[in-house]
Amino acid sequence: MQPAMWRRALTLRLLALAILWSVLVLVIAGLTLTAAYRETAEADFAKRLQSSLLNLISQADFQGDTISVAEPALADPQFRSALSGWYWQIEYTTTGEVIARSPSLAGETLRMPDTKDVPLSDEFTRRAVIPDPRGELVSAVEQRLVVGEPGTDVTFILTGSRTDLTAGIDDFRSQIVLYLSIFGIGLIAITMILGALAVRPLRRMRAALQEVVSGDRDRLEGDFPAEVTPLVNEINGLISANRRTVERARTHAGNLAHALKTPLTVLRNEAGKRDDSLASQVREQTATMEQQISYHLDRARMAANSRVIGVATPVRPVLESFERAMQRIHADKGITFKVKCSNTVRFRGEKQDLEEILGNLIDNAFKWAKKRVNVKVTVEPGENHFVLAVDDDGPGVPPEEREFVFQRGNRLDEATPGSGLGLAIVDELVTLYGGALVLLESPRGGLRVRLRLPRAGN
Repeated sequence: MQPAMWRRALTLRLLALAILWSVLVLVIAGLTLTAAYRETAEADFAKRLQSSLLNLISQADFQGDTISVAEPALADPQFRSALSGWYWQIEYTTTGEVIARSPSLAGETLRMPDTKDVPLSDEFTRRAVIPDPRGELVSAVEQRLVVGEPGTDVTFILTGSRTDLTAGIDDFRSQIVLYLSIFGIGLIAITMILGALAVRPLRRMRAALQEVVSGDRDRLEGDFPAEVTPLVNEINGLISANRRTVERARTHAGNLAHALKTPLTVLRNEAGKRDDSLASQVREQTATMEQQISYHLDRARMAANSRVIGVATPVRPVLESFERAMQRIHADKGITFKVKCSNTVRFRGEKQDLEEILGNLIDNAFKWAKKRVNVKVTVEPGENHFVLAVDDDGPGVPPEEREFVFQRGNRLDEATPGSGLGLAIVDELVTLYGGALVLLESPRGGLRVRLRLPRAGN
């Protein structure tokens, strides 16, 4: 995905932020829970070792300078299993001579770190992690007692294997990772669902706006959330304002036309009463002025109509109305007019503009045709435009002169009635609607005018 698309995609940004935040929170939660469990497990393990040490001390029999230990010293069978990691040992503190040891030591001796490395507590107790005879690390607890004469201290050492402790912590960590991963996936899924639900009103609004643009509706309609309703109201207001602006433009254009036509008519009539060079010049210039006013007013109306939102015009009824009109106007020529157009094709624009376009093209085709005029409208599936072709069997237009006929006022045959503005107006109107117009050779030997115009709806 392009970076610009990523920045514009609200759903993707929400999802990315949710994923990042979820991962961060879950990682911190996992580390915190694991650390808390480790601390608790270490404390429980230390209490177990301390309890076993006190049990060992309680079973020692002090008789003067001698010590005897009842068998078995501890009930836990791990203290009897060779090199199990669970050991106990009694020694003289000063000389380090071993007085008694657990069967699990198998004759080996435990060595605690120096006092400077692990200092004694106030209760003559210290804890450390030391290697056992196998080289495996074990947790050790040491207790010093004074028996008999002063200076005859005895040290009790008891160890426990850290294998079970480490395995328990690792197992807890694995479970935490599993559960938090499931929770995180669920959280992300919920976030995606919430994101989809949050933008659903925007999608509905977009669909409604497309219906307005295509001409199916004249305003946004639907049940929208309170947060979106103000935006819908603003858009509906904009659509209404657009239509009012267009109506005002039409009114002003009409008023201007009427205001200018009367003075021009007076000038033309007065000039018609005289037969001199000045009157001839007045008649010529007033005709040019009327032509220019008509042309520019048409352009202003076209520009306004092309910007109207939500207007759609069925194409076939317009073609059928021209079919009836042309058959009456050109009844003497006996021209066959054939229309092929689906009833579902609609022009995305004003009806009078479509009539302006088709009227000029079909009228030109009838003027030049010998026996036949065909109009065919085609729509490619999924396209937002339709193609309209007008064919005649007349003399056609040579390729080198096709650009010439689009220029305002140009005519190839001065003997044929017309002002030379038809194709120029059609071309400008089609361009205002974002369409295209080309002149081609018709399969019937005459001229084919091919139009591409915006289509309303699907």
